[in-house]
Amino acid sequence: MNAPALVTDALLRKSLAVVRTLGAKGIPVYAADSTRFTPAGFSAYCAGRLLSPHPVERPDDYAAWLLETAARMPGLVLLPMDEATVGITIGHRERLADAARFLQPDAEPFRRAADKYETVLAARELGMETPLTWLPGGEEELAAIAATEAFPLVVKPRHSSGSRGIRFVHNAEALGTAYREAAAGGLPPMIQQYIPPGERLDAALLLDAEGGVIASFVQREIRHYPADIGPSTVQESIAMPELAEQAAVLLRKLGWRGIAEVEWMRDPRDGRLKLMEINPRYWNSLHLAIQSGVDFPHLHYRLSLGERVEPVTSYRIGQVTRNLLPGDLLRAMSTGRWRELDPPLLGKGGRPVEDDILSWRDPMAAAGFGLACARYALDAGMWRKLFKR
Repeated sequence: MNAPALVTDALLRKSLAVVRTLGAKGIPVYAADSTRFTPAGFSAYCAGRLLSPHPVERPDDYAAWLLETAARMPGLVLLPMDEATVGITIGHRERLADAARFLQPDAEPFRRAADKYETVLAARELGMETPLTWLPGGEEELAAIAATEAFPLVVKPRHSSGSRGIRFVHNAEALGTAYREAAAGGLPPMIQQYIPPGERLDAALLLDAEGGVIASFVQREIRHYPADIGPSTVQESIAMPELAEQAAVLLRKLGWRGIAEVEWMRDPRDGRLKLMEINPRYWNSLHLAIQSGVDFPHLHYRLSLGERVEPVTSYRIGQVTRNLLPGDLLRAMSTGRWRELDPPLLGKGGRPVEDDILSWRDPMAAAGFGLACARYALDAGMWRKLFKR
């Protein structure tokens, strides 16, 4: 019998993608979150819904719950899906390893990959292009940046997802205010050169325990919400193996193991790709990779069990997925450009398009999403979680 799998953060659509692909292969897969109303938990492919403490608000309680759950489910394969749950898993690696099986990076590689400034430093050491980036040591250095660099500039948290916490500033006074407000919340932010919105490309990789590339995949982001800087709502699989290789070089430099996604943006001023950040976890548009033929969750599951797997680096090109609810719908409403959308908001428009949540084969997942929206309509934290990358 297949070993059971525990998928965390069941509210997110990437977790639904994992539940669907593992469940379709006969693996008993359980979806956990701090709410029972989730797309993954309502999926026909889910063997059971588990209620957990909130991993961000109650990390110690979450760790205790995770250890208890693993002890009750012999042979459990643990697939943490978001940054907080990955961090808790890594932080309690030794105790969890006695009860569960998983493949995650060590603490130091995870810390560096999760820190956007550390990512920039590692990329520069490898000769990769990044936006100009500064980490001021105090008011004098901040004033020097304001006096010598061209505005606008970007004040960016070193730990964030999507566009949360990013502020664009157009003069020295705004820079000082934004910097001090961000620094008051904890880790001082970094300052980055502003790059006008351009083509955004993502390379996703799965590395085994020895750092070998087991799977790679590259996608182009087509639409976003918010329109210019937010996470993607529509994306397409593309062939760009050189980008996957660059991502592999960067991740190996960090000593990475497991799953990660590396993001680039093309600078429209010079046409060159600039490395932006690493997502040290699964990404929300995971369904596209699975649809295209790179089943990251199943490969990850098998590696966690210690199985040998053949690398998967080829896949179908031109596949398209979208997140209609709520991302692409809100994007269309915010821009008002309904008729110009390609692919259209509704319908395929001549291209194969699948939705991340809506599926005739698994309709109750959409019901779970609807119930979550109804239950947490006034909860800003829930909506921020939905708009993670």
